[in-house]
Amino acid sequence: MRESSPDDPTKFPIWGLLIILVVIVGLMIWYFKRLGLFENAVNIRKLAKSSTEAQADYDAKNPSRVGIRQYLAELKKQGVPDTHLCLTNFYVSTVNAAGVFFPAEDGVVSPMAARAAVMGGARAFVLDIWPDLSPDAKFGPSVQIVESGSLWRRISMNSLPFVSILKALVQEAFEMEARPGSSDPLFLYLRFRGKPRAATYTATANALRAVLEQYRLDPSYNTCRGQDSIFSIPITSLLKKVVIISNTKAQGNILSDYINVGPKDGIKMEWGITEARGLGTEAKADAIRKIQQNLTFVAPLSETPDAENNAWDFALSQSVGIHFCALNFWNRNDKWKAYMDPAMFGKQSFLIKPTPLRYVIEVLPNPKYPENPGWGTGTQAGKPTEPPPIKLP
Repeated sequence: MRESSPDDPTKFPIWGLLIILVVIVGLMIWYFKRLGLFENAVNIRKLAKSSTEAQADYDAKNPSRVGIRQYLAELKKQGVPDTHLCLTNFYVSTVNAAGVFFPAEDGVVSPMAARAAVMGGARAFVLDIWPDLSPDAKFGPSVQIVESGSLWRRISMNSLPFVSILKALVQEAFEMEARPGSSDPLFLYLRFRGKPRAATYTATANALRAVLEQYRLDPSYNTCRGQDSIFSIPITSLLKKVVIISNTKAQGNILSDYINVGPKDGIKMEWGITEARGLGTEAKADAIRKIQQNLTFVAPLSETPDAENNAWDFALSQSVGIHFCALNFWNRNDKWKAYMDPAMFGKQSFLIKPTPLRYVIEVLPNPKYPENPGWGTGTQAGKPTEPPPIKLP
């Protein structure tokens, strides 16, 4: 029998077998790791459940929160006058990418994310709405996260119809009456993304009609008609009401009837995370004045790292009076801890701004009647003095 030589091509070397084995093991590890991220009903439910359980303390701590009625009573005890209690003079606890459990990539869209944010004190919700491009969806509004720079490539594990997130949000915010703050105002920022069609807007309007018709503002605020004055109304007039804000006015579509605040020429609705930095004295004063009279947001796009990592300084934006600084409620870093501090939003969902940033409603006194001795004084005021009788000749 002939012995094989070390260079015999028919004999596979041991080191080659070892390399193949390592590659196979690596592929198996990768596969089973990815298996939990495959888009299927089981994994979506599993991830939604684990994400909800991770936020269980929001539910546990919710009974100790304070609604706006009690907070306003405390402010009045501190001597804050009623003229300071208009809408624009409050910061509002705001969640970014409402309805989504981060991370953006392979995160899950779930009604429980909306519910958990309400329990954590959010009363303003940034909803990134994309047209659903799946077959037979007819471009309906959906909540999902799409890759940066793309108009269609979804990176969240799933997407859900906008109406399913809206139902959960409104039910948790208004219909759980035993919860503190169940009558607090609610703010929805409908941020349309991608290329929404008329069908997207119409379906959004139908969802709003079906879910929150009874909570709408009075018709004087429809189609942005009251946008120039809504900032100055007493916040108590918004109890159990929803203010709908959008980055489009959807003109010519039924959705426009539902929008209370929309884009406005010369006014910035969304600020970048650093735009308030480095403003000169005059520029800062001008920014504060405009923000006092217009509702404003800072809300990084859901697919960007800034939305997920909470690394930006919300206090910088609040220093010019921005009302809605939207954070990721699931990333409990130092910025989140500062946001949820009892001195900020850890106790109540609304926080009155420092006095220099407030818009003060000036109440003019009733005009005085001109002094005229012929019209009497004291108890006879308003009664003309009778002239002496006429003497006939």
